[in-house]
Amino acid sequence: MAKPYYTVETLEAGNSIGYLVKRCGMLMTQIAERRFESTSVSFIQWMALMRLGAHAAHMSATQLSKELGYDMGALTRVVDELERRGLVRRERSRTDRRAVEIAVTPAGRRQAESAKRVIVELLNELVEPYTDAEIATLIALLQRMHVRLQEKAAAGPVAASAGSHSAPPRSKSKSGAAA
Repeated sequence: MAKPYYTVETLEAGNSIGYLVKRCGMLMTQIAERRFESTSVSFIQWMALMRLGAHAAHMSATQLSKELGYDMGALTRVVDELERRGLVRRERSRTDRRAVEIAVTPAGRRQAESAKRVIVELLNELVEPYTDAEIATLIALLQRMHVRLQEKAAAGPVAASAGSHSAPPRSKSKSGAAA
């Protein structure tokens, strides 16, 4: 195995991939939310419309919440408002009549596409100081990191490192999430 990049002695916020990615995401969200004040949808509403539009069929609220990284209760209010405005619809699942799924309407697709220019302008402002090659490299590295994180998340709990004591396994709640 290669020598670890981080050590307990060298890790600090300014060189932590996790911290930097999280801060960049938070700052981009704050800026995007301000930019979306000039549109008829909020940034989170736009993200929900785009995510739903990317799926050929319907999506459960739980899946949408997970993909957006947005609290389920808050997302319910977002979907309620989008549904009230005719931009999404709730329908019974075709595979499980007990479940309700969300689908974007044609009006919702048009609204999402219309507001997309706000993000295009913002992203172009953010990458303006970089060369095309630097932008492509950054995107490629972030895509690789995304795949790596998905693999790690799918693998489940991390085994304790050698020489450390692990906590007892956590019990699972009815939803399957760790309690």
